[in-house]
Amino acid sequence: MTHQPSGRARGLLLSMLSLFGTLVLGAPAAADAPKPVDFDGATVKLEVELPLDPAVRTGKLDNGLTYFIRRNAEPEKRAELRLAVNAGALQEDADQRGHAHFLEHMAFNGTRDLPKHELVDYLQRIGMRFGADLNARTGFEETVYMLTVPTDDPALLDKSLMILENWADGLSLDVDEIEKEKGVIVEEWRLGRGAFQRVFDKILPQLFKGSLYADRLPIGSRESIESASREKLMRFYRDWYRPDQMAVVAVGDFDPAAIEAKIKTTFGKIPKRETTRPQPSAPVPGHAETLVVLVQDPELPITQVSINFKHPAPSDGAVGDYRLGLVKALYHAMFNARLAEITQGANSPFIGAESGEGKFIRPLVIYSLDAVVRNGETMKGLERLMLEFERVDRHGFTATELARAKVDLLRGFEQGVREKDKTPSQAYGDEYVRHFLNDEPAPGIEREAVLAKRFVPEITLDEINKLGQKWITPENRVVVAVGPANADAPLPAREDVMALLERGSKTEVAAYVDQVKDEPLVAKEPAGGKVVSEQKVAEIGVTEWKLANGVRVLLKPTDFKNDEIRIQAWSPGGSSMVSDQDFPSAVLGVNALAQGGLGNFNATELEKKLTGKVVQVRPFIGELDEGLQAQGSPQDLETLLQLIYLNFTAPRLDAESFKNFYDRTSAFLANRSNQPGQVFQDSMAKAVWQNHLRRQPPSLELLAKVEADKVLSTYRDRFSDASDFTFLFVGNFDPAAIKPLVERWIGGLPGTGRKESFKDHGLRFPAKSETFRFKKGLEPKSAVQLLFGGEAPYSRDQIYQLESMADALQIHLVDLIREEMGATYGVAVHGALDPDPVPSYQVVIWLACAPDEVEQIVKTIKTEIEKWKKDGPDPALIEKVKITQRRERELDLRENRFWANALETYYSGGMDPRLIVQHEPLIDSLSVESVKATVSRYLNLDRSVLGVLDPEKAPEPEAKK
Repeated sequence: MTHQPSGRARGLLLSMLSLFGTLVLGAPAAADAPKPVDFDGATVKLEVELPLDPAVRTGKLDNGLTYFIRRNAEPEKRAELRLAVNAGALQEDADQRGHAHFLEHMAFNGTRDLPKHELVDYLQRIGMRFGADLNARTGFEETVYMLTVPTDDPALLDKSLMILENWADGLSLDVDEIEKEKGVIVEEWRLGRGAFQRVFDKILPQLFKGSLYADRLPIGSRESIESASREKLMRFYRDWYRPDQMAVVAVGDFDPAAIEAKIKTTFGKIPKRETTRPQPSAPVPGHAETLVVLVQDPELPITQVSINFKHPAPSDGAVGDYRLGLVKALYHAMFNARLAEITQGANSPFIGAESGEGKFIRPLVIYSLDAVVRNGETMKGLERLMLEFERVDRHGFTATELARAKVDLLRGFEQGVREKDKTPSQAYGDEYVRHFLNDEPAPGIEREAVLAKRFVPEITLDEINKLGQKWITPENRVVVAVGPANADAPLPAREDVMALLERGSKTEVAAYVDQVKDEPLVAKEPAGGKVVSEQKVAEIGVTEWKLANGVRVLLKPTDFKNDEIRIQAWSPGGSSMVSDQDFPSAVLGVNALAQGGLGNFNATELEKKLTGKVVQVRPFIGELDEGLQAQGSPQDLETLLQLIYLNFTAPRLDAESFKNFYDRTSAFLANRSNQPGQVFQDSMAKAVWQNHLRRQPPSLELLAKVEADKVLSTYRDRFSDASDFTFLFVGNFDPAAIKPLVERWIGGLPGTGRKESFKDHGLRFPAKSETFRFKKGLEPKSAVQLLFGGEAPYSRDQIYQLESMADALQIHLVDLIREEMGATYGVAVHGALDPDPVPSYQVVIWLACAPDEVEQIVKTIKTEIEKWKKDGPDPALIEKVKITQRRERELDLRENRFWANALETYYSGGMDPRLIVQHEPLIDSLSVESVKATVSRYLNLDRSVLGVLDPEKAPEPEAKK
């Protein structure tokens, strides 16, 4: 799979665009001077097309359908199936807007062999979840159907391929189902409405000005959804769901030859189309002038500026194209490292900034410089972006920057090769879909690593420095500035933006100086401490060590990933041990420390020091415990442990980094109350917990109470004594081999024998039923949250029963409120049981809907709860939940993440960890009667909290769906 690293977190514009198309590495052009490379034992020149990974079996049927097949046993007993259709919103006629997406929905509402909802029902009965294992997406230029199925029963795989064939050539498009689905899609459209969508609606016509893309948003409009008809949907289906426009992808734990034969038999019967519609031509016209798009919206949470340069998308299939892709990756890595360094500094104009490139529609590649800035500082951010580009353009990057970027890039390829046999089938399936739809090369990670090792060392500063000169042009330039509708911080006028762009090329700018600190990561190594006792829990393959400093270490070696170790550490106490006065500094201030660096290294120096290392450590101070989560490569374990040691012993927070943290956090919190959904969550938290200090959502008022010295003192107090900490290691390691490192770095942590628990601050769920309604938002949509809570015994059995009841109730409410009533796009139900500070539970039911549907939906939910108390759920539903749990447990037991979380839950909750592998008796215990009892125990309508978010202005009554 393409393994070239992307930049840092995408900016607003690139993020919004990626919602509507596949992000692909910008297509490079062939290099000028061909230099052969030894590729699979042959001399290959730059102009030669990259071959497809030899592990893939591919072909084309007589009717024109293409297929890709790969055997891959990760995960075991599973296959990823895809039907890729080379048609999306772009292929719609003027009267079909939104119909490509509508048709995707109808694929789940009846086919030739599975009428109406039998398809979803069947897949649920074999243990697959709708959404996780069964899904689809529609973009500007494609529609993709995705299916995850078991392979341990050949009949299931056969039927799954039949489902793909039905999608390709057997949709029913029942008139009644079309009418019912209109309500679901309208609710999907409603759910997507908000500030970002309104902004996108104004940017899109300018970014793709003069092209069909500017008028083909895949969701369509409410009017186009409600005007959908069988005739228009069938016309799109017959025109574009043709075998010559489709591919079947199958990756999984199966025999490729057998699957190939099945695909030929199953899909070969689809007739070849003798008469076909040509693909529409949709060029994006160029423009000599700079387009400036300025958008303010009262619900936007951030202010952002983006300078975008549009270029025709060149081919990217040759060896030379791949080489230039490596050059681009190095350019962006170095530029983004500089932008991150600026962001870390005091008085930075950026809250975040990025240089990136994206191919969101096939004809176009967009190079973007993005920055998130504080309200009213759009011009300042734009000016600094231009200044940094000019710095690169005039002086280029430095040799030391390039050396670090090369090390990181090559390390990424090394990781890819190391994990090649552990790569999930889903990743391969998605890669071959992109290969079919967008001609993205798929030579395989081993070949990519060969190319990287051959080309990266020879790439020069000169050729990298020339890239920006080709990308940054006055033609086809679009400047976008968006922000909250704040009278005190208006966006600049177009004339001011144009004048700034004109001044940028004339500004004096000095060369960048790369400052690198060359000293050991840890100034003085600890003496360490020995393992004083050891015991094994053979049933789950866990070794328990006790170190001389009191630390308990749990070790679970696995072979699930070749290049992964996860470390989790926890200790009781958390912010509950901090005074009310110091509470804000403890809970918000831990984020400040991440910007301060560690030991003798500030954040930028530390980033440079860790070049080529795959390590990450995130400390936390929770409500009842403190600890950290860490992850890294086995070969970097000592560095990872050194970082953990420094997080305990040498946190760093100087005046500059604290100011930077304060300014950046203030900028985000300043607009938090603009967002209706955030206001709803914050208001509900305050209402449910009676405005208690320790359940306050982040706010400017809370931030104002954060003091730098208190940040450090509260953090040091929580981490000053490791003697009551538990460290859990899960991943690819040998306990005996890592023992000396654990003894040195974990055993070297301070341990004074302090034993503490946590303080109970009396937070309790309301004892009576309450209703809260809030008004926020411009769009005609509401949100509903129904909460249940209270004290309850904590046990493994009750955790299971509560979570299973929530799973069953969610499936039932989705079927009822989405599929039958057409009143929402989805329903979420979650249940949790916690042991501390007192054993208690919470259940939450959440959905979004039209304002005039709220009362009926709430009534329906309450009615169904009472029905389940009396009669229980349908037995068939319970069987669906049980088979899904069995199928998911098959996968869970082969995941490091699962073991890390499960072991922490069992050990910290005082449960016997050997029971983790004894899950089948729990599943067997689930029944109609047990769910009835669980609903009666936990879903007490007399002790529930209902929250409703309504729009600020009552919308016009809507016609009933």
